Amino acid sequence: LDSKDYPSGKKVSDEELNQVRLTRHKFHGDWNYTIRPRRN
Repeated sequence: LDSKDYPSGKKVSDEELNQVRLTRHKFHGDWNYTIRPRRN
């Protein structure tokens, strides 16, 4: 178990978030998702 502290509070703009290839899972999609590499 990782017990380190990590900084929080970094803001991501809507534009940046729209560039992420994120697929939400059917079960708890807010918590469970897959991020795929960008297409070039």
